[in-house]
Amino acid sequence: MEEKGRIGIPRALMFYRYLPLWRPFFERLGWRVKISDGARQKEKIIYFEDSCLPMKLLVTHAVQLKDKVDHLFIPRLVSIHRTYIMCPKFRGAPDIVRLATEGNVSILDETIDLRKGGMSLLQTFLRIGEKLGASRQESKRAFREAEKSFSKFQKDWVDRINRLPTAQLFEMDVPMSPVRKKAPFRIAFIGHPYNLFDTDINKDLLALAKSLQMEIVTSDLLSEKEIDREVSDLSKEIYWSSGREIVGSLFHFLSDGVDGVVFLTSFKCGIDALLQEFIKRRLKVQGRASVPLLILSLDEHTGREGLTTRLEAFRDVVEEQKKLQSSNVARSDEPKVNQVQINYK
Repeated sequence: MEEKGRIGIPRALMFYRYLPLWRPFFERLGWRVKISDGARQKEKIIYFEDSCLPMKLLVTHAVQLKDKVDHLFIPRLVSIHRTYIMCPKFRGAPDIVRLATEGNVSILDETIDLRKGGMSLLQTFLRIGEKLGASRQESKRAFREAEKSFSKFQKDWVDRINRLPTAQLFEMDVPMSPVRKKAPFRIAFIGHPYNLFDTDINKDLLALAKSLQMEIVTSDLLSEKEIDREVSDLSKEIYWSSGREIVGSLFHFLSDGVDGVVFLTSFKCGIDALLQEFIKRRLKVQGRASVPLLILSLDEHTGREGLTTRLEAFRDVVEEQKKLQSSNVARSDEPKVNQVQINYK
């Protein structure tokens, strides 16, 4: 198929979940997808007062792409759940980028709001296809093929996250390394997708974790029912879909199933600040968590050295706790020692 032009997708925000759906759709319609490069030098980050780092990176990547593509794809994400909503910054993201790029590039900013029903996502992509000159039939076929690609990607996720470098996690055709030897520590990394997988934000914390013999698990392992069950007894409803996922996953993994939990948060993120209060109150009521918890707040001033020191100390705590558990099992005739929660802030 003849190339029709270039679609730019900034390497930011929900790129770190939905690229395996977005990219195949555009490519099957004959468009070349161009992804922005990293922005690892602080002076290259475009600053907007009171914005969180993930939003600053969206603007930075969009500006990087604007002169290299025919369109930028920045959907107006209102809801990716049938009931709950996204953070307001996702609604305004196309407008902020349009302001930053001074209107010099076309922006595909169709609204995604899954509260409108099961077919709403398809309808959104049909409208995008229409703007790109594709027929309704062509767009529908491209969307269905993209869905299949996305489903396959999700099935392989656990292997990908532990066997691929972070920079290649969202590349579809990269061969994975041979099966790794089982790591001694199973650690849950919880947070917004961009905090977990954007190396400009977390300084490639996942690579560091794997070098410290940690097997990584994420909230993707949990079903929606499991997450809903964990948050069902909260005194206040969490209306943000990402917030429910984070809190439900944290409560689940803090109870059982892993050796430790790492919660990555963004500085200046109001939702993350509120979620931490939910977590603190739950742990206060329960008295302790079953496994160690490490909370890391990330911004543009975060250094890899500090993250390395804290993750190494956390690994030591996890190792000592596992030894303590093994000792308690071996001495089953004696009373068990209560597990201790270690919470670095």
